[in-house]
Amino acid sequence: MTSTPTTDALSALITSHESQRGQTILSVSHASKRFGTTQALADASLQLRGGEVHALLGENGAGKSTLIKILVGGIRPDTGEVRIDGQPAQLHDVPDAIGRGILPIYQQLSLMPHLSVLENLLAFELARGRALAWSDTRRHAERARQALAAVGLDVDLGAPIAQLSLAQRQLVEIARSVIRDCRVLLLDEPTTSLTGNEIQVLFRVLETMRAEGRAILFISHRLDEVEHLADRITVLRDGRSILESVKASGLSRRDMVEAMVGHQVQQPARRAAPAGPAVLSARSLAVPGGFRDVDLDVRRGEVLGIVGLIGSGATELAQVLAGDRPIGSGTVELEGRALRGGDRAAALRAGVGYIPADRDRDGLFPGQSVLHNASASSLWRLARRGWLRVGLERKEFSGRLHELRITPADPDADITALSGGNRQKALVARNLTGTARVLVALEPTRGVDIAARQEIHQAILAAASEGLAVVVASSDLDEVMALSDRVIVMRSGRMAAEVQPDAGVGEIVHHLTGARR
Repeated sequence: MTSTPTTDALSALITSHESQRGQTILSVSHASKRFGTTQALADASLQLRGGEVHALLGENGAGKSTLIKILVGGIRPDTGEVRIDGQPAQLHDVPDAIGRGILPIYQQLSLMPHLSVLENLLAFELARGRALAWSDTRRHAERARQALAAVGLDVDLGAPIAQLSLAQRQLVEIARSVIRDCRVLLLDEPTTSLTGNEIQVLFRVLETMRAEGRAILFISHRLDEVEHLADRITVLRDGRSILESVKASGLSRRDMVEAMVGHQVQQPARRAAPAGPAVLSARSLAVPGGFRDVDLDVRRGEVLGIVGLIGSGATELAQVLAGDRPIGSGTVELEGRALRGGDRAAALRAGVGYIPADRDRDGLFPGQSVLHNASASSLWRLARRGWLRVGLERKEFSGRLHELRITPADPDADITALSGGNRQKALVARNLTGTARVLVALEPTRGVDIAARQEIHQAILAAASEGLAVVVASSDLDEVMALSDRVIVMRSGRMAAEVQPDAGVGEIVHHLTGARR
């Protein structure tokens, strides 16, 4: 669970670095990096100053992740120079960077799922081969509790990370950086799995760290967050710095978008609400510890939004509808035929597509090509006598990959070579081509740039217009309202309300929280 962060807990862990305020702590100039035939960076520069939040913007594939890897010693640039405190520096590896007070938090979390929360918080100490005596463990446990309180997280230190939600794991990563008292914090899409309340918790932690003189690099595709938090902005496009260390106060959102993509992005047109027959139905549906008494229908050609805070049952409901979680009681039917809960393979065969919240852990197949990842749900009909008909696979899926503008535009490239947003597009392509009659999408644009977000939205709306029944469960209220024909609000394990998207964010927030108006 999450709670309000405590200032005392944070202050107890962080030592002031007022002397480095306004000073350039970490910088990279004119960096380039090539991976085979792919030019990941061409001419990128960045300066991180103490006491500032510096936003790094760019489309997926613009080079942001590559630049972060250079800043933390994960890779070395082909050309260019890294400086720490104004002096040329060679970072040999990530532990070297961490030892110098440069801590990264990647979009793909680096926690070890089978170790406890405490062991993950102490991972940097354990990685250096330090054996902790019982007295050390007790001391570190107290600091760990303070770090968790500082980020508003209340969980058992002995609980395995695997038992925590994606949002809770993200906050543990933040707590690990707090406990290390870093000089430079590099955050790659830190809010993509957090609710609105958790984002505010994170922002308060970052604002305190900024006030203490830390340098913070903040990568986000959510421009409202950038406008709220950033002091300076650098924009990458095609591996080059289009804007470098510009004061955020001097940039409009239009300026940022045009710098990122080279043009303005148009919102997809809303559709008229459909009137098709019910395709997916739930009656008296319940999951112990998740939700209860849910009755709903999703009609042909409709987009049904589901929203709720952590613990509301919204995520669990979407997972049950996708066949990804067992049913406690009640029924789920697809066009009158019962679906067995907790049997994702059976749901897939019945025609239920699924975009899970964590694409890398639950959705994609590392080591396989983009094309194979896109076609993974259709192998049963693409194969004949146990052999995959490669020509048919390429014919059926290459067009969808092209429509979604996946880059690099090589369907045979390993999926792990793509940026997070392009991996997400491959997962979307998997579910919008084939025989699916229903699509259940959890956080469908998590961690993608503004252009990719609109492309994914357009693809979902186009599929709905062609008759696909869609369920979208997202913590992004703007996304839910942009896509949905109607919205179900979950609170405390029950359906609190059904809202029309044009009712506005305020109406949905009212039902989410139960607050009196």
